[in-house]
Amino acid sequence: MTDHLSQLTGKQRELLRLRLQQRQQEVERPACFHELFTEQVRGGPDRIALAAGDEQVSYAALDRCSNRLAHLLRANGVGPETLVGLCVPRSVQMVVGLLAILKAGGAYVPLDSTYPRERLAYMASDAGLRVLLTEQSVMSLLPDCDATVLDLETLWPKLAEFPDDPPVTGVTADNLAYVIYTSGSTGQPKGVQVPHRGIRHLVEWQRENYGRDNPQRVLQSTSLSFDISVWEISTALLSGGTLVLPPAGLRMIGTDLAEFLVEQAVQNIGITPSALATLPPANLPALRNIGVGGEACPLDLVRVWAKDRGFFNGYGPTETTVAVSLARFTADQKHVHIGRPISGAQLYVLDSRLRPVPVGVPGELCVGGQGVTRGYLGRPDLTAEVFIPDPFGKPGGRLYRTGDRVRHLSDGTIEFLGRMDAQVKIRGFRVELGEIENALTLHPRVGAAAVLLHENEGTKRLVAYVAVREPVEPEDLQRFLAEALPDYMVPGVFVVLDGLPLNVNGKVDRRALAALPLDGYAVGAKAEFVAGRTDTERLLAGVWEAVLGT
Repeated sequence: MTDHLSQLTGKQRELLRLRLQQRQQEVERPACFHELFTEQVRGGPDRIALAAGDEQVSYAALDRCSNRLAHLLRANGVGPETLVGLCVPRSVQMVVGLLAILKAGGAYVPLDSTYPRERLAYMASDAGLRVLLTEQSVMSLLPDCDATVLDLETLWPKLAEFPDDPPVTGVTADNLAYVIYTSGSTGQPKGVQVPHRGIRHLVEWQRENYGRDNPQRVLQSTSLSFDISVWEISTALLSGGTLVLPPAGLRMIGTDLAEFLVEQAVQNIGITPSALATLPPANLPALRNIGVGGEACPLDLVRVWAKDRGFFNGYGPTETTVAVSLARFTADQKHVHIGRPISGAQLYVLDSRLRPVPVGVPGELCVGGQGVTRGYLGRPDLTAEVFIPDPFGKPGGRLYRTGDRVRHLSDGTIEFLGRMDAQVKIRGFRVELGEIENALTLHPRVGAAAVLLHENEGTKRLVAYVAVREPVEPEDLQRFLAEALPDYMVPGVFVVLDGLPLNVNGKVDRRALAALPLDGYAVGAKAEFVAGRTDTERLLAGVWEAVLGT
C-alpha cells in the first residue's frame, strides 16, 4: 500500500486526501433530527430558539429541558422504535416534548385533541402506544388507552432532578422519527412511518435552498398531525432560527394572523393557498419567504404574493417525507406547476405498466430517493400496493406510487393534473372520500352513501348523498360523523335520497349525483329565507353568492 502511495503525484495525493476527508465527514455527519439540533446548540447556545408571546427560550435552555425529559422517558421504557403519543397544545412544552421523544430514541405519534375521541382511540390502539405525553388541559378529551400517561404539567417541576446531557440511545438514521396518520380509503386512518433519514434529507435541501447561515423567524402554525409542521420546526430549529408559536385561540387566517405576523416580525411561513388567500397582502414588511403546499395554488395568488419576496410551491405526500419537488415563482409567473425534484429525490411519470411516458403525456407520479418512508404501520397489504421496487434506481430501492396524475413540461418542470382515485384535498388536508362514505354507512338509518367534492370558482365543499332506510335529518347525520371524523372531513351538505343512481355496471353513478341541484341542502339552511330589501342588501347578497358559489 505504501509503495502505491509513493507513486502518486502531488495532485493525486491531494485528491485522495480530499476524498477521504469527504467520506469521513459523511460518516460523522449528524444522522438524526436531535443530532442536527445539537449542531445548532453548539453554534449559538444563547440564540432564541422559541418565541411564545413574552416567553423566549434559548437554544441552550431548550436543549437542557428536552434532555431532562428524555431521561425521564428513558426511565419509562422509551428507546429506538418506541412509539410515544404526543398530545400537547401548541406551546413551549409541545416542542420540548417532541425533542425529548426523539432524544430518548423514540418516535412521536401526534394526537390532535380536536379530533373525535373515537378516532384518537383508534390511532392510540393501532400504534400500540407505550407512553402518552400530554397535559391536564387536554387529558379529559383523550380516550382510555393502555399507554403510560405522563402529564407534563405535573412533571415539569421535577425535571430538574434529571441530567442535563442527552441520553445515549444508539438510534440511527434508519430508526423511526414519527408516525403521522392520514385518511384511509379502507374506512380507517393509516399511520405513515417516517425514519430520521428522511428528515435529514429534507434539512439538507432546506439548507441548500434557504442557506445554511440564514436564520429566520419561522411561524409554527400547523398541527403536528399535518407534516408541514415538520417543515416549520426543522426550518427554524435546524438552521439556528426562531420558531414563533402563536397563542392558543388565535385564528390562523385573515387579519388576526396578519396582525400577529407583523407583531412578531415573522419572516418565513408555510401555509396552504386557501389560508393565504385570506391574508391582506399589504403591510407585512418582515415577511421574506412564503412556502405553499397541500393543495393547488391559483396563479392570481402567486402574482399578488410573490412581489419582493421568495414564493415557493412545494409538493410531497406524507409517504415521501414532506417535500419532493419545489418551484420558485415570481410575480410575473405565467403558469403554476410543482417544479423539479429536490436534491436526493427522483420523480418519474409512468403509465399503467410503470413505463416512462414522453414529455407532455399524462401519467402517474412515482417517487424514489431518500425521502421514501417505510410504509404504513401494521398494514403490509396497503404498503405493498403503493410502495414498489424501484426499477430505475439502486438495487433494493423503492418507489412510492402517489396516485397523482401529472405530466412533464418541455422546460423540465412537472404539472399537477389531479388525482387518479377518490382522494381530495380540503384546506390542505388529505381526505379519502371512501373513509367518509364508510363512516356514514355505520349509521343505522343509512343504507348507502356517496361523497363528492364540489368546486365552484375556487370554493370547495364536501357533499354527501345518502340513501336511507328510514327518515333521518341531515343535522343528525352531521352530528353522527362529527363523533368519528375530524371537522374538515364532515360534509356541510347532505342530499337525502330514496336510492343512489347506478350506471350500467351497477356502480354508483357519480356523474349523475354531481348533476343534482344542491339548493337548500346545506345543513342549517332551513331558516326562513329573507330576500334583500334594499339596493345595498341585494348588492351584498349578490357578492356573497358569487364568492360562495351558491
